[in-house]
Amino acid sequence: MAVSVMPAADTLARTLLAARGAEWGDWSVEALQETAGRLGWETRRDEDGRLVIETGIPGLLCRGDPGEHAEGAPCVRLTAPLPVRVDPPPPTPGLHGPVVPGQYAYGGGGIGAWGTVPYVRDRGRELDAAHTRLGAALTATLGPAPWRGGPAAWLRWRSRRITLRLSRDDANEALVMELFPTRAGEAFERRGFESAQSLAALPYIWCVSRPDMSLAELFLPFGPDPRDWADFRDALPRVLTSLVVDMPLVGWVEPVLLVLGDVAEPAHTAEIRVGQDRLELGNMPGNGRQVWLRPGAEHAVAAAESILEAFAHWDIDGVRRLRTRAWTSGGYVDLPGIGVRPEGTHPDDA
Repeated sequence: MAVSVMPAADTLARTLLAARGAEWGDWSVEALQETAGRLGWETRRDEDGRLVIETGIPGLLCRGDPGEHAEGAPCVRLTAPLPVRVDPPPPTPGLHGPVVPGQYAYGGGGIGAWGTVPYVRDRGRELDAAHTRLGAALTATLGPAPWRGGPAAWLRWRSRRITLRLSRDDANEALVMELFPTRAGEAFERRGFESAQSLAALPYIWCVSRPDMSLAELFLPFGPDPRDWADFRDALPRVLTSLVVDMPLVGWVEPVLLVLGDVAEPAHTAEIRVGQDRLELGNMPGNGRQVWLRPGAEHAVAAAESILEAFAHWDIDGVRRLRTRAWTSGGYVDLPGIGVRPEGTHPDDA
């Protein structure tokens, strides 16, 4: 009989909740090993000397990055990859089970085949579904994630002590779950904003947050100013695409409204509305309003091109003249990835 292509969402959720509730001490090697032992997990070193944690769950990889060795903040990172097809199907019954017609053997993330499963035809959609199921399972216990954004459709459950972050790794077709000490992780992220040489190098490019006490001391940094107009021109479709693609995955159902334009000419502004199933542009020269239903990445790129054409029509070719206003019902929205400051926050606005 076929087995699941990934660990079940409730299994992953129980594992993450147990790890989130554990005390990880100072996040040193010894502390990670001790806490993993209390959770019933085993630890070992791989050939590169990295700390590997065996949770006992087939299809789940876990690695510890202790404080003394981590390149950034210390963390425990769990990865659940979509299995990859192995051709030809290995016929060894003892290792992989009987070969069933219409099924294929799979391996995932370098950990070997763990069963025979139906071939996943639309892997992107399967990853979407796995992300949604796990997000729902965590929400059932922890409540809605107070902080979410993109790219990678991340959700964060934050406390002063520890943060749980769920995201997706499209390049490796996997769900990624990270646990890290909150202050150390956010300090590393702030340094990423400060040191970014372009808008493409930011730790994240948009986020929405709910009014929540867990975010009371949260500091949301601005992104850097664009290096030049080309940097902004590349950033705009990237941010709109992530909003269109990732907002449904993180479960933010309220539309995000954005006004972007010339601070000195209120009429020279583009109005953007991104919702779960609708993308709208307003105040476009010659077109008035453009609407895309059930938008995808290609529609977001088309919208960005329309906005840039409008700016060309208005002779806007410098970011210094641009400002934004962005809002959403029931929360707050930040868009550091476009490199345009909100009204009243730019030094020129003093």
